[in-house]
Amino acid sequence: MIETERLILRNYRLDDLEEYWEYVQMPNVGPRCGWPAYTDKEKAKERLKFETTRPLQFAIELKDTHKVVGSIELMEPDENTKTEGNTKEIGCLLNENYWGKGIMTEAMRAIVKYGMDELKLDEIVAGYFTPNVASGKIQLKAGLKPFKTVKDMIVWYETGKYCDGVVCKITRQEYLDNPIYQNLQIKAKDTKLRLEEKL
Repeated sequence: MIETERLILRNYRLDDLEEYWEYVQMPNVGPRCGWPAYTDKEKAKERLKFETTRPLQFAIELKDTHKVVGSIELMEPDENTKTEGNTKEIGCLLNENYWGKGIMTEAMRAIVKYGMDELKLDEIVAGYFTPNVASGKIQLKAGLKPFKTVKDMIVWYETGKYCDGVVCKITRQEYLDNPIYQNLQIKAKDTKLRLEEKL
């Protein structure tokens, strides 16, 4: 569990289904990440069950209301995003009713700090499709810089035409030199470890 000023990032639970279903069926959420919006709640439930098994997949929960509004994950890079060294890739999505509020920037900065400080990563990468300008801006705000373009990566759902993908990254040295992270405070707790300690 990772705590920031406004957010709690924690593993998904099965009782998150209603809030999960709310945003995975939205027309502008999944397609901007490269997958179609869900139309079947049972299939969404099966996907949520899978998400609960992924230790570095975090639900984004608002502190003030405890509503889950999206997710952010540290996952293994694929053939388009893989770099040398110990690297993880960020994947994320957000309920479109909460866009433009700085929530994903706050979550991404927290995940970068967690990855560098707790997981001792060498690099963190993330990607976005070129029409998704907002995602690119969020990655820049988190200190990730474009380093590679993948041509004709996906058919963009709004146009039906192929678009490019941009891969961004932040290295450990860039992280250490970035004033954002020199001043950023988060709280990270391993809830499984705490439970085992109590037992």
